[in-house]
Amino acid sequence: MTREELKEKQRIERDACLQDILKSPSKKKMIVAGPGTGKTFAFSRVLDSNGGANNIAMTFIKKLSDDMDHAFGNVAEVKTFHAYCKKILHEQNGRVDLVPYLTQVIEKDVEVLGEVYSEFDAKFQNLEEDSPAITFYLERGDYYEVVSFNDSVYRLYKALQADEDIVPEFDQILIDEFQDFNQLEVAFIGELEKKGPILIVGDDDQAIFDDRFASPDYLRERYESGEYKTFELPFCGRCPEVIVNATNAIITETQKLGGFDGRIPKRYECYIPDKESDSNRYPKIIAAHCTNAQTVANYVKKSIGIIDGDDIAESWVEGKEYPTVLIVGAKQYLTKIEKELNEDYPQLKYTKPGERGYGVVEGYKQLLTVQDSNLGWRILAEFFLSTEEFEVILTNSLDGTPIVQLLDDEFINAHRRVLEIIQLIKTGEELPKKLKIELKHIVDNCSKDILDWFSPVDEEEVVVDKTLPSILLTSFKGCKGLSAGHVFIVGANNGSIPVDPRGIKDVEIGQFIVALTRTRKQCHIIANKWLYSPKDDNGKWIPQFKRTVFLDFIPAELTNDLGELNAKKIEAI
Repeated sequence: MTREELKEKQRIERDACLQDILKSPSKKKMIVAGPGTGKTFAFSRVLDSNGGANNIAMTFIKKLSDDMDHAFGNVAEVKTFHAYCKKILHEQNGRVDLVPYLTQVIEKDVEVLGEVYSEFDAKFQNLEEDSPAITFYLERGDYYEVVSFNDSVYRLYKALQADEDIVPEFDQILIDEFQDFNQLEVAFIGELEKKGPILIVGDDDQAIFDDRFASPDYLRERYESGEYKTFELPFCGRCPEVIVNATNAIITETQKLGGFDGRIPKRYECYIPDKESDSNRYPKIIAAHCTNAQTVANYVKKSIGIIDGDDIAESWVEGKEYPTVLIVGAKQYLTKIEKELNEDYPQLKYTKPGERGYGVVEGYKQLLTVQDSNLGWRILAEFFLSTEEFEVILTNSLDGTPIVQLLDDEFINAHRRVLEIIQLIKTGEELPKKLKIELKHIVDNCSKDILDWFSPVDEEEVVVDKTLPSILLTSFKGCKGLSAGHVFIVGANNGSIPVDPRGIKDVEIGQFIVALTRTRKQCHIIANKWLYSPKDDNGKWIPQFKRTVFLDFIPAELTNDLGELNAKKIEAI
């Protein structure tokens, strides 16, 4: 078969796969497809064809939700799970705030009160409905009048079981990334799928969120159940041939070693009509073994500096923008790379894992919204009262008494004065020295945080230089939902990815595949011998890191192995 015949065959077959989905009368449909195979486009066509006005699309990843909203938000309500649950709970119960740090607050309550409840998030995610910990959490959430991520889904799940009419009938329900759902989310979808035709999409090769008890087995169970009509989208229009071939090789080797047990079989082919040019220009994955983390940073900077101008321009095309460069790895590498690139590449962003901690500022924020917020006063009590005083406050709050009634007038008046000063800060006027001293006197060393958090930010117009690459640094989990022209997988060592090459976990394979398949143009897989120095504090040689075993899963003909690189060799690239 000639190349032109292959391209025509793929065009015909890809359209046939889409038409199979659109023409099926089944009320329960499932698409199992690999990365970059046009799932969002398929969603759009399903919505265009159904003629209905009441459609909903959901996923749990904010970035994917944003992309879907951009693609078809005009014909469907697009939400993350948590945003949708918050919305319905608000409609049912009045004002409901979603507070990411609620679990940390309740864990502190447990510690101070001497209770034995623990692992709240895990109990919600695993749907341990009889657990006293869940009861305690819900009671405290009710008292604070806020919800967090897992309990918001649980609350709506239970409400739907009691009264299915609190959610309307839908003309079409679309659910993305099903392989990343946990038991709670699967149960919630089980209630939601009663409300209209449903199409779920997933790929068990890309299951990477085991830390939240997600499992690809839920996708596999639905695939095997016979309840769903299953479809394929086998053609990847994102990645060049070498990436698709490497991905298939990694999956094959994984299965030979006993991994991906129960995997759903699926075709995954490069869509040549879209990717022929990129496949010809970038026929190999680049592999390198640098000396240390600094040398890795040097390599990345050097490689970015020689990216083709056409690739940079393509990444900036209006309406189709994506990062020119995506750098994926552990924090110790990303921090050093960010420092190395910052000065020369102003369009750089490092998306660090979100921290859900809380402090005095969060207390004031709650009180600015609700004057007598139990959560707001509780946070201030934790940070400004003694441990003994705080314990008394929490103990007395268990009967539902508002916390403001448990505090003395001096405490209340002092912090209401802070709120008055914050309101002045928010006007944008310079705070008089007298008020700064007063603020510092009341809240001591927290005053700078308050000034920083509540001072209006001057929105300076950012001038984007589209002759320079846009660069995004993130973790293996953080890169889910992204794609980029040039991808750098850094710190690709045994002991990191995978942690133990003798006992590779499916989730590690999934993370590596996800990072690899973000690639639109070229991928670099970069290992390093040492982190910083080859010797420890006593002058002894530290054992070298070995390159990730995943490189061994990729056939040698698919890689351009640059071998071992020091600073001098990198400069010569």
